[in-house]
Amino acid sequence: MKKDGKYRYSLQFGSDSEEEIKAGELLERLGNRKSVVIVAALNDYIEAHPNLQNPQCKIEIKTDSGYNRAKIESLVRAIVEEKLGMVSPDKKPADVPDKATVDLLEEDVAQMLDNLDMFL
Repeated sequence: MKKDGKYRYSLQFGSDSEEEIKAGELLERLGNRKSVVIVAALNDYIEAHPNLQNPQCKIEIKTDSGYNRAKIESLVRAIVEEKLGMVSPDKKPADVPDKATVDLLEEDVAQMLDNLDMFL
């Protein structure tokens, strides 16, 4: 809201993610100098996304799914361990994955997780 020639806003967000905590802690340390950092950050963002300056540009707010790399990696590892644990001792040795197979699977999982960065 613009009042008396100044822009006045109230800002509030949670502390549910690492990103929110980092941002919140920085803003806490800034005290009364928050506006300088926020203006600079927003102008950097606007420069990176010039279409935002167009009044006809539709601004769409997307919230984080709540999953970060660590959570996704943990879920994938749990699933892989569960699947590997399904191999029962009474199966023939040919049915039991050898160390090389397990290593290849670990490599594939690591590569898949690295590729998830584009979605986070």
